[in-house]
Amino acid sequence: MSLEVSSARKIEEKMNINNIKSTYGYIGFIPFAFFCIIPWIFGGPISQTAIIFQLAYGSIIITFLGGMAWGWRDDQSKQSLNLSIGILYSLVGCLILLLTYFNYILLGLLISVLSFQSFYYFERSTQDFKTRDDEYKKFRKMLSLLVAISFLISSAYWINPYSNPLT
Repeated sequence: MSLEVSSARKIEEKMNINNIKSTYGYIGFIPFAFFCIIPWIFGGPISQTAIIFQLAYGSIIITFLGGMAWGWRDDQSKQSLNLSIGILYSLVGCLILLLTYFNYILLGLLISVLSFQSFYYFERSTQDFKTRDDEYKKFRKMLSLLVAISFLISSAYWINPYSNPLT
């Protein structure tokens, strides 16, 4: 009987951890949503600052995601390749910061869209991801899509000739 109770506790703890991960993940999305909406509401110089903050925050997050590959199981096939690809995503985060610094904002936004979506596909291809439960898989898909959409919204603001903060 104690084995059944122990198994039930482990399942409950796992479900609780998944809820915590989802909650923190969506809380982490709030700055993306905030920084992509601010330009449309306020415009002017605030819009450029908000988009730059979005790019900076995104570069930190994609760098963090790239570092997650270090925590994946070492016994899965192609883990050395996964580590190398993870480092590439961290370098993409640095590239986004550099592009922002040199005022290549639109290019930084487009690279951000591509990097967040492609990281999801990269993570999805690993054996570690395939062993995850369906809730986590749906959560990662939704979160990657929402972040990419936030960058697309900022890109639309940036290329709009009536709202571009540099014109």
